[in-house]
Amino acid sequence: MNIIQWCNENNGFLTAILSLIGLILSVTAIVVSIRTARLPYKKKLMLGSSLLLGVSRIPLRGTETSLVGLSSTATNVGNRTISLTYLGFAIKKDGKLNKMYPVDRPFDSTAILDPSEMHDVQFSREEIIKGLSKEDQSTTVYVYASDTEGTEYKKRIGTVGKVIASLKE
Repeated sequence: MNIIQWCNENNGFLTAILSLIGLILSVTAIVVSIRTARLPYKKKLMLGSSLLLGVSRIPLRGTETSLVGLSSTATNVGNRTISLTYLGFAIKKDGKLNKMYPVDRPFDSTAILDPSEMHDVQFSREEIIKGLSKEDQSTTVYVYASDTEGTEYKKRIGTVGKVIASLKE
């Protein structure tokens, strides 16, 4: 009985509380609807790198594996097409990212990736070692990609010293 009487005497306070709850629910609904509307336009690229192994079959000796090079991979995990202008490796020098290009062969690292498509670029072991050998051993090496909209993607894979050491093993 006391609760009913208090509510009858303080209806302004209860109205303010109900209005505040309604306002919070409205803001939450707006935020959720904006995020849902943006989902079809989400752009996201996943980068990776891997060592390339060559397998050869030698008569009477079986199979042998050898380290051939390094590969950089980009996978479109977003919901729209991404047009890459560069995919490969880069080093961070003086605060800037410097892209690596092979000297002895033509190099085309452009690609158009639809959602869930993957593209990779391969560098031979000699190209990587030759390109990194003149750099400081503590310089950071990245898998690097850029697209036509100017977005840059990078993933750290180690230092120059560690990358060269893993390729020489």
